Amino acid sequence: MKYLFTLGHQPHLSAAEIEAVFLRLNIKTKTTEQKNDSLLIEVKEKLDCEELIKVLGGTIKIAEKIKGDVVKHLIKARLEGKIEFSVADLKRGLEIKKELKAAGRSARYLEPKNTATILHSNLVEKQSDITIIGDDAFVTRAIQDIESFTERDYGRPGADNKSGMLPPKLARIMINLGIAGYDDVVLDPFCGSGTILTEALSMGITNVIGSDISPAAISDTKKNIEWLAKTYDIGHMTYDLHESNVINLSDVVEPHSVDAIITEPYLGKPLRGLETREFLVDQARSLAELYLNAFHVFYRLLKPGGNIVMVFPKYQYKNEWIRIEILEKIKKIGFIDFPSLIYHRPTQHLAREIWRFKKGS
Repeated sequence: MKYLFTLGHQPHLSAAEIEAVFLRLNIKTKTTEQKNDSLLIEVKEKLDCEELIKVLGGTIKIAEKIKGDVVKHLIKARLEGKIEFSVADLKRGLEIKKELKAAGRSARYLEPKNTATILHSNLVEKQSDITIIGDDAFVTRAIQDIESFTERDYGRPGADNKSGMLPPKLARIMINLGIAGYDDVVLDPFCGSGTILTEALSMGITNVIGSDISPAAISDTKKNIEWLAKTYDIGHMTYDLHESNVINLSDVVEPHSVDAIITEPYLGKPLRGLETREFLVDQARSLAELYLNAFHVFYRLLKPGGNIVMVFPKYQYKNEWIRIEILEKIKKIGFIDFPSLIYHRPTQHLAREIWRFKKGS
């Protein structure tokens, strides 16, 4: 069976997340092919698209390959009444509308400007949102719940500009890259207002730990977790919050008790693009010391084989990127590294470099 995953604005990151989730769920793939913002996957068994879309943070929609002709599919999906459908290709959409009329069916073509159009017109339920890639046509089976992500981003009670910058979608991607299962103990040692922790809880992870040096951040995190539990009717969950410097974290968290550390630490002062190279190099050097000290603590807290997914900042100075250069030192502590993934928008002076590490056995 063949499926089409429409990826978010960082397609490489979305594709890596899908790979990690498939591995965790033991979904066997026959072929995988990425084309720009689309990922074509052939699998042996039928996918539960509605459940998958709930898990993923970087996938906009999931579609299944249609067997046979698009027009016959649309007629079969709606045996009576007007057929409402959408196709991204306007020319092809109008051709399909003409073919439907020739078959004696009234049809209305909807231009899918965004996912809201598809949702509000109930095109997923009607099996009539079509995507055409080459000679293959796909019908949308599931679409991302944008409203829930927006609610968890802007509707939560505790947030500020300093600790509320990590988007929930990116937090979810990072969690999927780092966890081995929903019974993992997940730690965010720079939790800010708790975006990673609340996303983990909303996914069904029931045991999370958060710490931050800021008492205001811990207060915001507690408010947000309580708001999440009430808003989404989350029952059983365990969370511990600690006001602590990361260096002293082993005083409050048991050694070898954590399965995954997922975190975006302090990334430095907000950039305006006017900073000197010397300022950026000095900031990177200061953060390198903080991060390296943190990794020594992480090694004590993690179980053997435990994972880390952590954001490192990259600062842009003209045509140069200034990075946190501690990779070899982290490996000497006892961690295995994996290729990094970049989260960056062209207008930003800072890029997030997402690193994945595994503690050696």
